[in-house]
Amino acid sequence: MRRTRTRMAGAAGFAVALLAGCTAGTDDQSLTFVSYGEGAYQDGQQQAWLEPYEDKSDVDITLDGPSDNAKLRAMVEAGRVTWDIMDTDAFMAREHCGTLLEKIDVGDLRDSFPEGTLSDCGVPAALFGLMPMYNENTYGENPPSTLADFFDTSKFPGKRVIYGKDPAIGTLEAALLAGGVPEDQLYPLDVQRALGVYDRIRSDLIFAQTYGQQQQVMVDDQADMALVVSARAYSALQAGGTQWKAMRTKVPVTWDVLVIPKGSPHKDTAVDLIRFASRPEQAARFAEISGAGPANVAAEPRVNELQQRVDVLGAEHVDRQVFIDADWWTPNYTSVVQAWSAWQTG
Repeated sequence: MRRTRTRMAGAAGFAVALLAGCTAGTDDQSLTFVSYGEGAYQDGQQQAWLEPYEDKSDVDITLDGPSDNAKLRAMVEAGRVTWDIMDTDAFMAREHCGTLLEKIDVGDLRDSFPEGTLSDCGVPAALFGLMPMYNENTYGENPPSTLADFFDTSKFPGKRVIYGKDPAIGTLEAALLAGGVPEDQLYPLDVQRALGVYDRIRSDLIFAQTYGQQQQVMVDDQADMALVVSARAYSALQAGGTQWKAMRTKVPVTWDVLVIPKGSPHKDTAVDLIRFASRPEQAARFAEISGAGPANVAAEPRVNELQQRVDVLGAEHVDRQVFIDADWWTPNYTSVVQAWSAWQTG
């Protein structure tokens, strides 16, 4: 049984890849799949998608990373594309479809994903809920239970940790929902109103610059509440942070997609792998390993006890899920990130 060859490409590796691209052929017996680096998420992709695909085909897969939109752009613009599939955000797939990215035909799987998540150049790979959680050691028998409680430091004092770099994971939607905006009236987002909600708790916020940092803050009892993506919530529990409990409330949902760089030398094989990874069986196995939600609505992962504690993506939680509007975020992403960054430093 073959196993995917894992390598992590730094700046030097990327330069070599560009040079190698000058002589890249069209041998469809190999693929390069790009993800985010070591961890449960990439383990899920490797064990549920890549290794089984190798076993059923004559294709050798190189696992590369980390995923990087700027590197993909540089490859395409230089005409030296050595990546075949990349895991990235849904907005990249919408903004650069047909220019930096190839269109992908998923065939009879077209209706297999949550409404609004599939686009011409991006196939949903994983779902993430932005979980409001609380530290049981802090609140004991009187825990917070709603998004509004997360923003109420008079009733529930304590430090809150959030991911500070990218607000497009549902961060602003969570604030607006907490402030009373109905979910069907979230868009267009009132960014200033959302920032005003965060103003209420600004002195009690911890801004994590990586998901790993946020997870460690939780495990080390350095915070009392958290807004954390569900896959990282699961990882925190796995790492010993079992004092953290999920609030059973509305949860913004985002997703990652698989894309094919424009000019991939193995486009047809890349499409075939994406179709394979999108099947219910593969999506379910990926979810079981990674802790992320399966993108295929027919997938039925067997979740363990820890996953059950932070599950908001199963069919029984549909009434709690608030999917972000990727079509709104795509043209507004840059300006919103700038506003978010300015608010943090202002």
